[in-house]
This record gives sequence, structure tokens and C-alpha cells, in this order.
Amino acid sequence: MAIERITGIVTDIVRYNDRHNIVGLYTRERGRISFLVPATGGKGGRARNARLQLLSAVESDVNFKENKSIQSLSKVGLKEVWRDIYFNPLKSALAIFIAEFLSRYLREAAPEPLLWDYILESLRILDNRKKHCANFHISFLIGMLHFAGITPDISDIEPGDFFDMPSGHCVPEHPSHRSFLSPEETRVLPVLIRMNYTNDRLFKFRGEERRRILNRILQYYAVHFPGMSSLRSPEILGEVFA
Repeated sequence: MAIERITGIVTDIVRYNDRHNIVGLYTRERGRISFLVPATGGKGGRARNARLQLLSAVESDVNFKENKSIQSLSKVGLKEVWRDIYFNPLKSALAIFIAEFLSRYLREAAPEPLLWDYILESLRILDNRKKHCANFHISFLIGMLHFAGITPDISDIEPGDFFDMPSGHCVPEHPSHRSFLSPEETRVLPVLIRMNYTNDRLFKFRGEERRRILNRILQYYAVHFPGMSSLRSPEILGEVFA
């Protein structure tokens, strides 16, 4: 099979054995792929592994074996060089969260170039942002709603409505399950879902408010994508942006 050039974003790195790691890449061309990568290997190996960090944007020529679930990856180059994400403690915490979220959400993902472009552009914005990072992860998750196909339908919202998470609609009566927003939370939903990278600095939340909003958004994702409810990194964000 011919060599194929791929561009990918590292979503997870797992120790496989003493000699190899398994690196999860969300690629623009083929969706999510797992690669077996040497964990050691002298100067060249150290340089390769330095490029393969969480949320690294990389490119490589790969000889795909269609009968293998884990491909081999040897030489890899950087498509983008992050100058601040790995060195700024706030941005590093955000990167850990985003990587963990993506590793769950993209577990079996097919190629979706527009989503890949959104993730890459989000990382560029995070890397270049000088301040006002506290709401970045909320903006990221709100932007992802469109690609996930679960943007809340609030076209017919009325005072006193509940937001029913499974249906994605506002309803006048208390749902019979636990996956809903109270009328107080539903009331601010139209404003919240307009948050984006341009205006998120204008949203002034206290630490506890921000944690509650994040937990509610993740609960909504978990209703539609099982496995999203056990993320560990939100606790880190809660401490960093208290």
C-alpha cells in the first residue's frame, strides 16, 4: 500500500510496555487512529516523543496496514508549534481537560475535516491568548455542540420551563428523570449558548458558578455520549480557576 500523509492531533498517550506507547491521534484524513510508537530510541526517539505530547498537532507519512487496529508510527513532525500551552500553568490545565474530553468523545470517530479544523483553530486561539482563559473550556464545549449534533433547541422557551437533556428541548413540566436543568438554569441558557471565543471574557462567573456550568454541560454530553461522565480533569480546572 502507498505511503499516506496524515495530519493529526494527539488525544491520549498510554504506556503499552517497556518499549512502546500507544498514541491516539485524531486525524483529519482518517478520523481517530491508534499508533504504536517506540518509547525510547536515543536522540531521535527523544525528539520524536517530545513532539508527541497531548494536543500536539503533528504530521507524518504512514504506511497503513488495513488489517491492523494499531498502526505503526516512527517519524513524525510538528504541523504547529505551541509556544505557550505547555508552559503556562493555566493553559496546561485546560489542555489536559480538552485532551481527556476529546479522547472520550472521539473514541470511535470517523473523519470529519470541519471538526478537526475547529479543534486545531481552538488550540491556536488558546496558545495565542494573553489573558482571559478562565472560560475557554466552556466556549470550547459550547462550540463542540454543533459538531456533536446536540445544540439545544430553545426556540420555544417560556418562563418556568425546564430543559430536558435527552430530548434537547425546553418543556413546561418537571421531567420524570434527573437529566434536566431547573427553570433558573434554563432561563440563562439562551445567553450561555451564545458564548464563544470572541465574547467569553465578558462572562463573569465565580468559581463555583463556573464549576456548576461545566458539570451541567458535561452532564448533557454524557446523556448523549455514554462514557463522558467519568472525566477526572474537571476537578483540576475547579482548583485552577477557583
